Amino acid sequence: MNYSLSFIFYISILSLFIFFLYIFLSRKINENILIKTLFNKNKLREHEKEINRYLEVLNNLNDGIAVIDRDKNVIFVNPAFNKNIRSAAIPANVKRFDFLIRSFELNSLVDSIIASNDIHFIEKKIKYFDRAEEKIVNCTIFKIGTSDEYAVIVKDATYLQKIENARTTFIQNISHEIKTPITAIMGFAETLKNGAIENRETSIKFINIIEHHTKKLNYLVDDLITLTNTETGKSPVKYEKINIKSSVENSLILFEKEIKEKLIDINNNILDISFTSDSSKFNQIVTNLIQNAVKYTEKGGIVKLEGYIIDAKTAHSFISEPEDASILWNNLPLKEGCEKFLFFSVEDTGIGVNYTNLLRLGERFFRVDSSHTAGHKGTGLGLAIVKHTLILLKGSAVVKSNLGNGFIFSFILPEIEEPS
Repeated sequence: MNYSLSFIFYISILSLFIFFLYIFLSRKINENILIKTLFNKNKLREHEKEINRYLEVLNNLNDGIAVIDRDKNVIFVNPAFNKNIRSAAIPANVKRFDFLIRSFELNSLVDSIIASNDIHFIEKKIKYFDRAEEKIVNCTIFKIGTSDEYAVIVKDATYLQKIENARTTFIQNISHEIKTPITAIMGFAETLKNGAIENRETSIKFINIIEHHTKKLNYLVDDLITLTNTETGKSPVKYEKINIKSSVENSLILFEKEIKEKLIDINNNILDISFTSDSSKFNQIVTNLIQNAVKYTEKGGIVKLEGYIIDAKTAHSFISEPEDASILWNNLPLKEGCEKFLFFSVEDTGIGVNYTNLLRLGERFFRVDSSHTAGHKGTGLGLAIVKHTLILLKGSAVVKSNLGNGFIFSFILPEIEEPS
């Protein structure tokens, strides 16, 4: 009997031990599972943060990036890709790469990469038209590691190409402008050296020609320096009170000889007003405009000058409502709070400009077709200087002309308070 009780007791103790051991181990296992789950969740959060960080970077790059599979299904595309490849908004439901780009050349490049077992990387500059405007992009296409996915990177190079084209054109133009006077100077100097200097009349004639071409080179260099300083902001604006009438009369004196020789009638309707702006830059604009008017006005023609103060409402109408066949330069917002503007206009009865050429006025070295400007010489930088100087002074201009019907150049400048 005692033996049976002892056995039952031990069995009970053992059962309790096993029960508590089970409870203990269960808790431990659950704790480990919980810890592991929490650890995995933390790792997942870290991975999500890392992925989101990369996505943030990719979505804010200026370079367009698209990831596609072998069947050219779009896996990922950042906003810049759409922007760089075409201007029209691309619907969000476009999942095929060829529908996304609508560029035969780029599509063919991608096909060649996918089809090739050897070439896994290609770079090429492609051109295409987007809304009638030529665009240029640098494309990079490659296979991503050992996967069946491909990356397509497009970098918009349109602006850089325009700069490169402008640089090339500038070098060609400046070379042409410099070569002509240098050739003349060298030729006449050589002629003088070879004996022409012995004849006083001939030598004086040749020296005068050399002097003329030297001055032409000097004018060109001066205009280039002025234009460069204006474009790069190295010509600071200094505001002061200007007497508009006196300033214009001083500019007219510079062309008095040519005005008399061509019997040009100057219709000076400039009011006797004071206006605050940059005196030297204002003179630069006026001088260039009067020079062009006198240069292109035929004998016995008329040059009409107007200058007066207008209010903000009239200035706004000037910018927003230009006449037909007119070109607006520098469509700048009117200076906030400014109620006083200078209106200035130079009108001539000269040969005029057709609309196609009117669109190009203000470009460096641009001259109207030589058949309409025979005998008229200059650096081709005058109106480019005017255009960029107006930008500095926060001004806008309207240019109007028809071939054979004269030329009108009007601009407005905001009144600037003198610094205290």
